[in-house]
Amino acid sequence: MREPVVSGLFYSPDKEGLTKELDHLFAEAKGKSEYSDKTFGVVSPHAGYIFSGKTAAAAIDSIMEADTYIIIGSNHTGLGEALAFSQEIWKTPLGEVETDKQIARIFDGTWIVHDEAAHRREHSIEVNVPFLQLKMEGKPFKIFPIVMGDQNKAAAEAIANILIPVMKEGVKKEQSDEKLKIAIVASSDFSHYVPEDFAKEHDEAIINRILALDVNEFYDFIDKYDSTLCGYGPIGVLIMVAKALHSKTKLLEYRTSNEERESREAEVVGYAAMTFTKQ
Repeated sequence: MREPVVSGLFYSPDKEGLTKELDHLFAEAKGKSEYSDKTFGVVSPHAGYIFSGKTAAAAIDSIMEADTYIIIGSNHTGLGEALAFSQEIWKTPLGEVETDKQIARIFDGTWIVHDEAAHRREHSIEVNVPFLQLKMEGKPFKIFPIVMGDQNKAAAEAIANILIPVMKEGVKKEQSDEKLKIAIVASSDFSHYVPEDFAKEHDEAIINRILALDVNEFYDFIDKYDSTLCGYGPIGVLIMVAKALHSKTKLLEYRTSNEERESREAEVVGYAAMTFTKQ
């Protein structure tokens, strides 16, 4: 069992409190979110709900209802393998979510390996799971969590090259001719602890490269300016998959941590909700 590590820190630690918190965030997001059953991917943040919850709700509210959500996050802890997926059941105050064993078999013999240590203390996946639990309340779904300690372009390509045929051709459900509905959540915050004006300008430049599905310009900008975008690897994967699927992209919302503070801080963190939709 993968136990929650930021329950009570980033979000409410009990079912009733967390449900109320999520209900409020989804209600707040309604003016920004745009649900489509063709929206197979989103960028969603992973900070404390007080700061990034509205943005995450806009992203998760917009993504298609799926059988499996592949959630790709960054590895902040440095623990475990460089590219690692989890196969344990994930627990949150809202209950338990199974991981998809069928999807795991697709990664056999690749750079992406099964390693629970990489997930044990990592929050980038966990913070998004309760949003999916409430969105899919009463409907069965699984997750397939991947964390990237190595986020360079080659690592992103290794994951994308596995996911592109999965997303193009589909995966048959076990003992059925039906195909799994699969969606991807790229978990990332944007600029970290920089002046607000800089964050907005810097993040706008990054967002424009994502909107253009230009992975080379995206990585070149991050390298040139030593960007503090923490989940550029997961976003890089999603850009590559979206380009292969000839998708359209949209920015739903961008905000900084200052927008949820009573007094403005000198340094902020940026958050964005973005969608990737099949044409």
